[in-house]
This record gives sequence, structure tokens and C-alpha cells, in this order.
Amino acid sequence: MEREHLPGGSGGVWRVQQADGATRVHRPTGPWTPAVHALLTHLDEQGLDGIPRVHGIDEDGQEILDYLPGRTLDPERDSVDDAALIEAASWLRRFHDAVRRFSPGALEWRQGVQRLEPGQVICHNDPGLYNWVVLDDGFAGMIDWDRAGPGDPLDDLAFMCWSGVPLLREIDAADAARRLERAASAYGGVTARELLTAVEARMSLISERWRAGIERGDPGTLALRDAGIMDRHHSRVAGFLRRRAAIMDALRGDAPLESEEAS
Repeated sequence: MEREHLPGGSGGVWRVQQADGATRVHRPTGPWTPAVHALLTHLDEQGLDGIPRVHGIDEDGQEILDYLPGRTLDPERDSVDDAALIEAASWLRRFHDAVRRFSPGALEWRQGVQRLEPGQVICHNDPGLYNWVVLDDGFAGMIDWDRAGPGDPLDDLAFMCWSGVPLLREIDAADAARRLERAASAYGGVTARELLTAVEARMSLISERWRAGIERGDPGTLALRDAGIMDRHHSRVAGFLRRRAAIMDALRGDAPLESEEAS
């Protein structure tokens, strides 16, 4: 087998070309891995596209997943067009619809042992641009499911828009409003104004989860802190809050738009 180290991930990710020609990804595991595997298996059984299938654990204790062909993006400098953003928001809705039939009880997720509360689903919890798989400039899938766990589905959409619009960088208010409207329309059942408000709440939730992760001694969270990622995030949130009023003023109204896919 040929092994190639890939950037990103916690503790190293390897792309492995197998003797039978299949390409797999080998990744470190944690106490949350059984829950994530149960989730991915459920989504596969539901026929959801754009997810890695689970192929077990290797002799080194790493999980084995499908390799999703395509490229990942850096939200610091990359962006996607409206079509890809609409595709991603539509996929997120399909994911949330499929996962509503997944009620596993109390399981150990990355955030600890949790069960679903009323109104919650198992969310991806980290659908930032860096976890999108893009093929031919279109959205093709989502990777890095380690932070999946119970949550509000609107939080997932808000996080997707944070780096997919992107709201984390300087962007013309009218452009930001237009792209929020298209993401809300593609997802369905939410207004762009509600989505913008949810983005602000989701950014606060990130800080809360980071504090909890540091208290637990979670290695991935500590690595984010030590790399300065937390400080950069807080600076981006402050910039977003300064721009938020102008974006809200540029939004067209409160009524959900007709789905782009249906038009």
C-alpha cells in the first residue's frame, strides 16, 4: 500500500492507495469514534451523498474511511461561487433530514456523553469551508466528522455561512446579504435575517465549547489554542459584529424565499 500524509486533522491523516486500487483515508480515533461511525453508517444507509463510508479500524488503531476526491479550501483566502454555496446548503438540508431518523440515545461524542434534547439532531458541528470537498468548483461532500454531536440544525447552517459566504472576512454588505438569502432559500424554512442572527449565536457557542474542551484537556482544542486559532477567531467575530448591522439593513425582508432548486 502507498501512504501519503495529508495536511490538517488532529494527529495526522493518511491517504492510502490499496492494492485493489481503492483509496482510503486512515485517521486517528478517540472515545467519540464509535458514535461517529454509527452516525456515518446510518447516513450511508439513508443514501446521503457526499459522506465518507466507514471501513473499520486498522492495525494501528486508526479509522479507515473513504477518500472523497476533490480539494479542500482555506477560508482565509478561498471562496466559492453562489452555485457551490447553494449546493452546500441544499446538501446540509438533506443531511439534517436524513439524521432526524437517527436517535441513538446517550453516546460519547467529542463534547462528552450526550443525548438528543427536544428539537435537536446530530449535527456535523464543523461544516466550515475547510471541511468541504470541492470538485470542478462544485460542492461534492463533507469531511472531518469528529466533532459531530447533538445540536440545533440552524447552528450547522450558521457555521457553514460563517466561512462559506464568507462572514468571517470583509465582504460588501450587499453581497453578504445576497449570499445569505441564497443559502437560506436553498436550505429552506429559515429567513436570511434569522440566519444572520444565528451566526452571531453560533460564534458565541464556539467559544463556550472551546472553554469546555480546554477544561477537559481535549488535545484538539488545546492545539487550536496553542496555534493561535482561538485568538484569530475572536478577532474575526469582533469584525463581523461591526459589519452585522449593515448586512441586516441590506437584507430584503423576513419572508423565506422560494427554494433556488425549485425555481
